[in-house]
Amino acid sequence: MRQRTGPLARREFRLYFAGNLASNIGTWLSNVALAVYVRDLTKSSFWVGLTNSALFVPVLLFAIPSGALADRTNRMRLLAWSQAGACALAGLLTGLAIGHSANRYAVVLIAAGLGLTVALAIPAMQAMIPSLVPFDELPEAIGLNALTFNIARALGPVLAAAVITTVGVNWAFGLNALSFAPLVVVLLVIGRPPFQREAEGPPGAMMEGLRYAWNHRRTRSMLIAMMAVSVSLDPITTVSPALARSYHLATGSAGWIVSAWGAGAVVGITLGKRFIVYVTRHGAGWLGLLIQGAGLIALGAVPAIGEAIPSALVVGFGYIICAIAFVTTIQNDVPERLRGRVMALWTVSFLGPRVVSAVIDGALADRYGPNVTTALFALPALLAALLVRNTEPPERLEPVAPTA
Repeated sequence: MRQRTGPLARREFRLYFAGNLASNIGTWLSNVALAVYVRDLTKSSFWVGLTNSALFVPVLLFAIPSGALADRTNRMRLLAWSQAGACALAGLLTGLAIGHSANRYAVVLIAAGLGLTVALAIPAMQAMIPSLVPFDELPEAIGLNALTFNIARALGPVLAAAVITTVGVNWAFGLNALSFAPLVVVLLVIGRPPFQREAEGPPGAMMEGLRYAWNHRRTRSMLIAMMAVSVSLDPITTVSPALARSYHLATGSAGWIVSAWGAGAVVGITLGKRFIVYVTRHGAGWLGLLIQGAGLIALGAVPAIGEAIPSALVVGFGYIICAIAFVTTIQNDVPERLRGRVMALWTVSFLGPRVVSAVIDGALADRYGPNVTTALFALPALLAALLVRNTEPPERLEPVAPTA
């Protein structure tokens, strides 16, 4: 029998993978439930966009300080505390929803609180990955970490649609509150990461990561491209309840569109591994941007859910191709002592634009319809493809051996 190799053969990474997957499934269950809940409460895509925007305002405000904190403190402990805080806020939302006390303003405030936990968690999470595996397994570990998010995007919305239509949105919020516990337990069990990496020097000033990213052309291009990816993806969550209505379906059916997007990303990671390695090694992440843009145009053009699901699959496939290529390139370039701060910038680049794009997206959908708006949001991805078309690939990227 062939001995297992790779990140999942390592106990610490395997535990982290399982705990993170449970947490992410709960988050996507809640994301869809929150969009449906606000849409039903307000009858407005603008308020759905405003709630989504509130989730990401703290990322803009606090991700960079959180990255500096991740370079100065125990990253696993910081991640555990952020998950515990998210559990408490999700529990509060559940209680308010059960008591019929959650008006639109309370929901927006709780969404902002959940956004703060995200701002604290993601820089620490991204910077922690290299300490769980040896360097030659880093690209595969990054892909598997992305896989947890995208399995969650595939399963969470389907679970949301089933839960919302059978037992109600309150149960979706409650299940999300419970989903944070496994990752907290896993982080306590792991304790000290097995591949603790020593920084090349003292952490330095908080803004040093920003100076590094600005002066390092490849990193700067990757971060700008991730901003475009984020903006283009916004209709998948903000406009999906309105798209479901345009197909003469209940708003809860938005879960199927979001799920198809996540499933496309899972297909990309599991079946497109060789393609992802090729794209990353040759600096061709722009191909993923083109695929994502084409999928969004198709999603905006189709008239029914039967055609929308394959279109969303294409969006998810293109997204994961470019996202893994960009983040792997950044992780390979960045010095260890700056890792938390630079990955905080990645967090801002990927989540921060949603502060503005979600509101604009929702307002445009109310004015011009969800289909036109979705197709229009393909433009940032297509323009970003031109930006990174001639970017040099990373010099020291190790190949990822495909697994059977």
